[in-house]
Amino acid sequence: MKKTLFAPAAVFFLAVAFAAADSKPRVAPPPLRVEAPTLQPSPAHVWVPGYWKWAGINYEWVEGRWAKAKAGRVWAPGVWENKGSYWAWTPGKWEKVKSDAGKGAEKGKKRK
Repeated sequence: MKKTLFAPAAVFFLAVAFAAADSKPRVAPPPLRVEAPTLQPSPAHVWVPGYWKWAGINYEWVEGRWAKAKAGRVWAPGVWENKGSYWAWTPGKWEKVKSDAGKGAEKGKKRK
């Protein structure tokens, strides 16, 4: 009798443990670490800062790195956002540089 009760209970607890490890983080990530970038490999490289990654049951630090810059783009770091009952990660990405050139010239023009 005990053996037949033990097997389903063990399966249940293992399923709960795996589900908890996969769940969204309920606590905020720790503060960002202060990093000291190594020497810049070349003027064509930009520093991509490190970040906290959710690892199922806790946060793990992902070290910053140098990345080759992309023409006309800047690196926008990822952010953690509080979504009420959990925290959600939006990864960093390369964004187009917003150009204000031309807007000032249009303001100076008079329409006829």
